[in-house]
Formats: sequence, structure tokens, C-alpha cells
Amino acid sequence: MTDLSSQAMSVPGRLGVHARMQDGELRLDLVTSPPTLHHGVVRASVLSFLIDAVAGILLDQDPDVWTFTSDMSVRMRPLPAPERIVAANAILRRGRRSATSRVELVAGDGRPVATGAIGFVNVPRKEGDPAKLIVRPDQAPALFGGMGTLERALREEAGIEVLDAAEGVVQVDVTPALRNPAGTLQGAMVALVAEAAAEELVASRFGGPVVVVDLDLRYLAKATVGPVRTRSRLLGAGPDAPVEVELVDRSTDTVTTLVYARAVAAP
Repeated sequence: MTDLSSQAMSVPGRLGVHARMQDGELRLDLVTSPPTLHHGVVRASVLSFLIDAVAGILLDQDPDVWTFTSDMSVRMRPLPAPERIVAANAILRRGRRSATSRVELVAGDGRPVATGAIGFVNVPRKEGDPAKLIVRPDQAPALFGGMGTLERALREEAGIEVLDAAEGVVQVDVTPALRNPAGTLQGAMVALVAEAAAEELVASRFGGPVVVVDLDLRYLAKATVGPVRTRSRLLGAGPDAPVEVELVDRSTDTVTTLVYARAVAAP
């Protein structure tokens, strides 16, 4: 799949995600751990990886076409993290040039945790592009879970630097550990950068710990060089107002992603 990496140093590959087949359908399980949590709640960006991967594996089966995530919405409940979260995909539309899926995420005991909607665009591979990894659903269990787990908090592992907390300005270098096989900043790492910007802005301006529960991402361009820096603004007056976050590749001054996020007080 376009957004999965087989590199042992990959940050997304060490989130604690495992794959299995259940009644002929692919399921992804997240075994939660302290590095993937923020104030005891699983990060929305971590859930975005589950959404992206379980939907993308089923849709990305053509070796001559890149299947890129075009947009994603995450809605989650700010609940203490369960030991396990299960992701199941339903394809809503599948066309030649684009596709849309809905992903439900539940705790191991069946309690709802989050839901996500995700869109993909298909782009033909060009001569000179990196090799593409094709993962059939039945091959996914062998791919996940073999790269270990994170040893430090996710933001620290990714190398996110806070430049101006009150303005929601953070920055990250586009390192090999954060790239996907297509050579660009991996989708869940993009979500993590936006999540960090929103949580810094809201927590700094209003005081007290917060967690991001809503993410709406529109992937506009590749971020291959970096560093990637955020521009943020609060769209309202209160702590529950949406935060608009733009991710900018500083090497080209290109807006690569537009994100709307919402944070709430940590439980």
C-alpha cells in the first residue's frame, strides 16, 4: 500500500498496529501504549493511521497506480484509552479515479471509539518512481507488528518542534522515518503535525491540558523535502472553537495540507 513503509525505523510502523483476517475481512488492531496516548487518550493521528491503512490496503491493489489519500475526517470520543482498538472498513464508492470508505473503530469489548471517512485518488506511476509495495489483505498480518514499538512519546519520536505555542506554530523535518514509500510525509504523520499545532494553540491560550478529538484533513501536495511548518488560527473565541491549520513545505513555500481540528479538555 502506498502509505505503508517496511523500514524498521519507520515511526508509523511502530505504533502497535496488528492485522488479522476475520470471517474473510481484514481487521486492524491497535494495542495502545503510553507513546501513542496524550493525557491518557489515544491520539486522533494514531487513529488516522488505522483508518488510512485498513481502507488503503483494500483499495490499493494496482502495481501501476499510486493510491494517494486525498482527504480524511476523524471523529473520536475523548475516553480513556482501551487496551485494544479494532478498525473495520466499508467501501462506499470505488471508481477508476477515486474512492471513498468509512471506517468504524471500536474497543475490544465493542464500545465505539471513533469513526472516520477517507477519500483516495489514483495516480499512474511514472518512470523513475520508487518501487511500490502491494499488500493483499491476506498478506497484511505478516506485514504488521514486526518492527517493534515506540520507545518515546509519538511527538518526540517524530521530532516535532514547537516554535510558537500560542500561535500553533510547530515544525518537523521530513526524515526517512516519517516518509511513505512514495517519498513524501506519511499521512498519519501529517495528521500528527496538525494535531500538535492545534493542541499547542488551544492549551496555551486557554490553559489546562487538551486532546484533539476532530480532524478534517485535505492533502493538497507532497511534502518531500521540508521542513514542514504550520500556520494556525482559531476560528472562534472559546476553547471549543475549530482551529484551522495549514502545513507548509518550507523548501518550496507550498501549502501541502489544509486541516480543521477541534480540541476539548482532557478527561
